[in-house]
Amino acid sequence: MTKLVREPLVHFILLAVVIFGVYQWVTAERQSAERTIVVTQADLERLASLYAVEAGALPTEQDMRAIVTDQIQQEALAREARQLGMAEDDTVVQRRLAQKMTFMLSDLGQVDPPSDEVLDAWLQAHAERFEQPLRLSFDHVFFSDGDDPRISGILASLNDASETDWRGQGDPFMLQRRYAELPEREIIRLFGGQFAVELAALSETADGTWQGPVRSALGTHLVRINQRSDARMPELAEVRSAVVQDWTETEQRRRTAEEINAIVEKYDIVIEGVDSN
Repeated sequence: MTKLVREPLVHFILLAVVIFGVYQWVTAERQSAERTIVVTQADLERLASLYAVEAGALPTEQDMRAIVTDQIQQEALAREARQLGMAEDDTVVQRRLAQKMTFMLSDLGQVDPPSDEVLDAWLQAHAERFEQPLRLSFDHVFFSDGDDPRISGILASLNDASETDWRGQGDPFMLQRRYAELPEREIIRLFGGQFAVELAALSETADGTWQGPVRSALGTHLVRINQRSDARMPELAEVRSAVVQDWTETEQRRRTAEEINAIVEKYDIVIEGVDSN
């Protein structure tokens, strides 16, 4: 018996039995875990919050029952699909996983608030993003025909008599006849680029002089500039929140890109038909 116990073959058999037993136990545990769908309290709270955001009200008990049922069905189907290999070589799944990984990297790479020196340098380097545009307050009289013979006479009467009912002059206009502090981009959107250029060239007059005619994409206008605020660069204090947001988002994207590049560099990239050198 003692001799039998010392035999290497017996040791090997016993070791194999132990390994097989451990494997069976681990496999059973794994299969049990794979066949168990757990909906945690945190999951319930998350699902209820999502429902509240979409529906604008907290879910009822019946709503929660339906939500949880849908969640369980979704998880069960997803597990079965993975076991069948449906997730492999699926562009939609790969894109979704890549997006989730990108979101995770973005969350991990939170940036500290920048100093005033950093913000001021950012403001100067990207002035075009924060420049306050030209703003004009003006009245206008509209003519659908640029060759309307009334234009010169009405212009003269408007400047000769300050009490003239300027709103009743010209042709009907589908938009407003008076605009206050309209930024240049809105002027272009409403009247066209040519009108914006010609309007910007007019001067603000203290006596409310009518000027023109000025052509637009809609017709021709006589214009009175009531107030003019030329384009300018604001001080940091005026646009601090916008500068902080712009800097933070850019820095976040930069750090996320670095993390993604670091992950890609772990792999050997082979593109068939392309010289790797």
